[in-house]
Amino acid sequence: MADEKKNVQKGDDNSRLLGAISYFLGILAVLLFLVKKDDKFVKFHAVQAALLNILWIIVFVVWFVLSMVLAVVTIPIGGIGGMAWICVLPLGLVMLIVMLYGAWKAFSGEMWKMPLIGGLSDKYSS
Repeated sequence: MADEKKNVQKGDDNSRLLGAISYFLGILAVLLFLVKKDDKFVKFHAVQAALLNILWIIVFVVWFVLSMVLAVVTIPIGGIGGMAWICVLPLGLVMLIVMLYGAWKAFSGEMWKMPLIGGLSDKYSS
């Protein structure tokens, strides 16, 4: 597997900064995608950040539904299914670490592809 390290030009600090900021905008990173139409670097990181946040929302909703079902099912034995919420904290920490790493890679000028969504980001930012 070839390592795809595409670097933005060193003088383009604005693109690197906007790419890094996109990870903290959540789904609103799509606005950067729409505004910076001519900048492939910003578009790539904006799409990747938006997809990451959409993935997080899906995981959170599925986890919420499963934990509520588990809580209702386990009511006769004390409702221990509600304790499934404890696992949300480590998932949130992983999400934060991935966001920070993506922002750091963007600020470093690299087009780092995340394992699950990097291909889609590349496809939609072209």
